[in-house]
Amino acid sequence: MSAGREHHRLAPLAFLAPAVVVLGVFFAWGFARVAWYSLTDTSAFSGGDFVGADNYRRLLTTGLFVACLINSVAYLAVTPLIAGVALVAAMCVASEVKGSRWLRAVFFLPVVTPTIVAALAWRALYDENDGLLNTALEWFGLGPVGWLSERPWTLISAMLVTLWKGFGFYMLVLLGALLAVPREQREAAALDGASRWGVFRHVVLPSIRPALVLVMVVSAISALKVFDEVFVTIRGAPLEHQTVVPLVYELAFEQGRFGLASAAGCVLFVVVLGLSLLNLWLGRGDGQGRPRGVSGGKAR
Repeated sequence: MSAGREHHRLAPLAFLAPAVVVLGVFFAWGFARVAWYSLTDTSAFSGGDFVGADNYRRLLTTGLFVACLINSVAYLAVTPLIAGVALVAAMCVASEVKGSRWLRAVFFLPVVTPTIVAALAWRALYDENDGLLNTALEWFGLGPVGWLSERPWTLISAMLVTLWKGFGFYMLVLLGALLAVPREQREAAALDGASRWGVFRHVVLPSIRPALVLVMVVSAISALKVFDEVFVTIRGAPLEHQTVVPLVYELAFEQGRFGLASAAGCVLFVVVLGLSLLNLWLGRGDGQGRPRGVSGGKAR
């Protein structure tokens, strides 16, 4: 009997072992190497010497890195937009109106579209000379917009691509949460006189709160480490118009300054980790849509 219990306890570890090994080799070891490189002046042409925190000091006193870091934080504005659009799309798909199944395919189509193809298509729309957007603006007597060369339009252009490309995936996450809300609870609230907004606010929204937190955390991480959409969509724009990851690419693969690029990546990792922990802390709840420590509208 004891042997059976011991086997039962070890079974989860056996299933976890392959993933732990893969993460250990490709993540933990890789991160350790990057952290070490960030403390050296390693380049494409030399092994590099230990320089301590000089790379971090140089980055944080360089206007270019600070500007890119601010752009990365500003890029987070796409996170609530994605969550909102995904929730609306999920509610449309969850309804039993005619054609809702086709809407799933239409909304999910951008997700399966290769990012490079999507970014190139949007870049054609943004073309400042004969792009569709500026042509439409000229019809209304408005001047052309520098979607690919002027602030803040460069960052907004990439954010729209991220929004269009990603909301379909988060729609499926929220759709699963919406379908898991018991119909009886909604019907009971409606019988008690709750309006549609009341049912959504007091029944549906608290029930899908964990899924919303997941969407916010994952989309925020994706926004901070975005690369393809920025690199392809606003290719050619000054680096100070872009985010941290394209700067890391420039430092590492264009200039060969691996130590400085590794330091920039470590700073971004700290920012992503801090934001993720903050999102998880803010998203904690008691399952009824209330923050922990609050019961019945009164603080414990």
